[in-house]
Amino acid sequence: MRTLLLMLAVLMAITLWFRHDNLNLSRSFAKANQIATEQKNTIRALNHQLAVSQRMARENENAQVRLRDALAVTAEEMARREAAIGRLMNENEALRRWYHAQLPDVVRRLHTRAACASAAHCLKRLPKGERLPDAGK
Repeated sequence: MRTLLLMLAVLMAITLWFRHDNLNLSRSFAKANQIATEQKNTIRALNHQLAVSQRMARENENAQVRLRDALAVTAEEMARREAAIGRLMNENEALRRWYHAQLPDVVRRLHTRAACASAAHCLKRLPKGERLPDAGK
């Protein structure tokens, strides 16, 4: 009878130990599931950010191609205009004299600045912080 009670006590202890172990494993499993869910959400968000970044990169690349094309067209147009101006200057003596003449005083005064009374007064006259070129020729 003692043996039977001892075996019953051992079985009860083993059962309690298995129950305790099962609860610990259940908690660990729940925590692992929570971490896996968080990681899936993080991966989904990162994949979305990657897709947006790739789309923006493609759009930027396309915009750069369009700008390069526009720059090439503008350069060709500028070369044609320069050639036309050169041809016209060689053909027309009056145009050549006008091109090499000094600008009128009124125009030169627009490009040169008078002295500023204060720094605040000068800031009002500066176009976006850039200086106007001196067109004094």
